[in-house]
Amino acid sequence: MLALIAGCHHAPVHRPGEDWVQSIEFEGNHELSDKALQGGLALHRAQDKGYGADPYQVQLDAERIKGQYLRAGFFDVDVVARVDRHGDAQTVVFTIREGKRAKTRVEIRGLPADVTAREVRSQLPLADGDPFDYQVYDDAKPMLLAVLQNAGYAHATLDASIDAEIATRTAVVELDFTPGPKCTFGTITVQGATGDLEQMVLDRLHFARGEPYSPKLMVRTQRDIYATNRFSTVQISAQPGTSSIVDVKIAVAEAARHQLSFGGGFGIDPISYEARARAGYTILGWPAPLYDLALDFRPAYAYLRDGSGFEPRIRALVKLDRNDLFFTHAKGTVEVDYNYLAYEAFTEFGPELQLGYQLRLGTRRVLLHGGWRIQYYDFRDISPLVAGPIAESIGLDEPELDGAFTESLTVDLRDHPVDPRYGAYADFTAYQGGPFAGGAFTYQEIVPELRAYAPLGPVVLAARARYGAIFGEVPPTERFYAGGASSNRGFSERQLSPSVTGLVNGSTITVPFGGAGMIDSSLEARLRAFSIKKMPLEEVVFLDGGDVTLTPQQLDVENLCWAVGAGLRLVTVVGPVRADFGYRINRTGAGNPEPDSNYAFHLSLGEAF
Repeated sequence: MLALIAGCHHAPVHRPGEDWVQSIEFEGNHELSDKALQGGLALHRAQDKGYGADPYQVQLDAERIKGQYLRAGFFDVDVVARVDRHGDAQTVVFTIREGKRAKTRVEIRGLPADVTAREVRSQLPLADGDPFDYQVYDDAKPMLLAVLQNAGYAHATLDASIDAEIATRTAVVELDFTPGPKCTFGTITVQGATGDLEQMVLDRLHFARGEPYSPKLMVRTQRDIYATNRFSTVQISAQPGTSSIVDVKIAVAEAARHQLSFGGGFGIDPISYEARARAGYTILGWPAPLYDLALDFRPAYAYLRDGSGFEPRIRALVKLDRNDLFFTHAKGTVEVDYNYLAYEAFTEFGPELQLGYQLRLGTRRVLLHGGWRIQYYDFRDISPLVAGPIAESIGLDEPELDGAFTESLTVDLRDHPVDPRYGAYADFTAYQGGPFAGGAFTYQEIVPELRAYAPLGPVVLAARARYGAIFGEVPPTERFYAGGASSNRGFSERQLSPSVTGLVNGSTITVPFGGAGMIDSSLEARLRAFSIKKMPLEEVVFLDGGDVTLTPQQLDVENLCWAVGAGLRLVTVVGPVRADFGYRINRTGAGNPEPDSNYAFHLSLGEAF
């Protein structure tokens, strides 16, 4: 592809006796790089077309360079241009005398008594004594005005200017505010929604009539209305007029009620190739305005690389959600699933019913979920390595009826849910199963997880730790597995697990059957290297450690399976495309998970955590 592109590019034709610009060079620049000065020069057009340098054009570019220095605070800069000739070829040289960069001094006038200069300065990334930068100052002006507006001054104006004191090399940032009257919210009207949908909008207001005016609260309201997924357009506009009462109009347009979606993914590891698909159909507002009905079909097909066959995996579900059930932002859910999942040790199939209720605890970042589920699974195609005593010990000798109550608490403090750079995420999930929940297994299961992200210069450090434990009787479908693209990347998918190795059809294979204790941890350093067609490419190094054991008591943090590795992430609009290579650094021999395997390669879609 690169060769084809290069072959299609034609260099400018230079006729003998005609001047042409061969290069553009800079002398004397220390504070601004050649690359920074090259941008926006008109001479590039002449150079690309093979023309000579026009003296007027050269002078204009000298003024452009000077303007770039002035905006960066170099008030006594001087730029001189010359054209050196080598036959017909011209080299345009800009000689720059930068001088010293001006320092910043900020002067603020006209603030009302309830707004401090410190609040304004917090929105201007230029403190007294900092090197001046016009772009930083110019970008900050809307935020400076917003300080007064969010304090209730809807009619506030800002007259901002720069006074250049050449003698002292000081850029004086003069901020003159005229606050006007302090305002309150007035009449709030909703257009485009009636009945339950209008009430859904009103329930998400972060302000009320008579409260102090604040654009920040209007933005929060707009965000929460959009989050309902019921409206394609949400416009919140203030009608300030000239009085201290600000009326607000909220105009919404309902989203399409019928929504069809398709998706897919793929994965490659040393054990199998897997292709996944997904099709969904959603009806918003059925059977009543605050209900949503969703149908979801998720087929997957894995081909085992040892030639032993295919593993189909199918999940079909119907889900009915009731929004704002009892409380704003609360959601009730009824979900019916049917699963047919083929794994290495067995194939499980059967229906599942779940009832759930989700509630915010004061903020969208803290969610509490409670529910009940009951599932009935039968088993077939049990591996000959597992059949017999192992199958009986883990409950594969008869159908499974599992009923359990579930609770989870999630706290999400990340700056971005898909591509986080800082923050933390915590989740604690618990299950209580037994006859009291309609099941045949009596057990308690806990799965806490913690993730943390911190920037270190251009590098983002990311860490995750997850623990799982089942006490009591262990349903076969609840057993833990680890290993794979989103777990310990030194192992193939699900292979970090209690397992059995033996001969099947003349081939030696390892079959995992899961455990009741799990530790899964990862540490990553992520560096965004460059972009390919505006898609960021990340380089990653990682350390993964974990284990899965038959019982929680057998877990030993001093004897985990460790793997180091590296990978690449191409961040696309559908999520990161990942390629990871993991190398195991301990426990690779007989008697360990996936014995005699030292490495694994994973190609997948979606971030590891």
